[in-house]
Amino acid sequence: MKFSACTAAFGMADLKKIIDTSAKLGYDAVELTAALHLPVESTPERRKEVLGWIHDAGIVCSALHYIFDGTIRLLSTDSEMMNQSAAYLKQVVDVAYDMECPTVIVGSGGKTRSFEPDWDREAGVKCMAEVIRRVGLYAQEKGVTLAVEAINRYETNFLNTLEEAVNFVNMVNLPNVRTMADTYHLNIEEVNPAETIRKYGHTLANLHLADSNRQAPGDGHFDFASVAEALREVDFKRYCSFEVFGLYPWKLWYDTFEESVEHMGNGIKYARSIFG
Repeated sequence: MKFSACTAAFGMADLKKIIDTSAKLGYDAVELTAALHLPVESTPERRKEVLGWIHDAGIVCSALHYIFDGTIRLLSTDSEMMNQSAAYLKQVVDVAYDMECPTVIVGSGGKTRSFEPDWDREAGVKCMAEVIRRVGLYAQEKGVTLAVEAINRYETNFLNTLEEAVNFVNMVNLPNVRTMADTYHLNIEEVNPAETIRKYGHTLANLHLADSNRQAPGDGHFDFASVAEALREVDFKRYCSFEVFGLYPWKLWYDTFEESVEHMGNGIKYARSIFG
């Protein structure tokens, strides 16, 4: 199994330090938290610099996540917003291409991907599918896959289960538009996460690992062993990336860089003992 470290797991530390530390801890890749560490406004020179750090560390960039800047509404039926969303996502694809990165994660809850009470859901879904298809066709030319993430009901009211994400990407109907799961969200939404992986694992472009408390694997009570077995059964060959947060729901990061290193270090040791 290949493991990647989400750069935001280390907070707002220096990015080169995060990349070097991830490699030293035994991660095969980093998943760049784009809005924090490499936004669409980043220059070609900055991207080349960061890619050099990744190469020097002997790892790769597995994906971009946390890609939205708060201005995008993916479910909007407004043609201007649809065009704005598509243009923004194409810029994210350009960042991925420059970083030799195969995957862009279309996640995010809140207003970015949620319905207002009086919205026409069917129309909103069709419009988001159109936006993702436009961007997917562009990404196809760049060799980039879009991974549409299933996110729990407390963060968004659309695409909460992996089955819903599968149905959505089937609407888009492009080979490079796939699904994505996160064990934290699976723990909330799925009756049996392992069976869900067995059923839909063939559609996954990426998998986020976080325990039941959204900390590193081994810090909570999620049954990773059953999910690891299911991933082996579906011959999952893509990256499992650690998207973990601090000790409390209102804390995004650990208090210190050293604390982040401790949890991310223990987490990958635990994961390798189970996933292999």
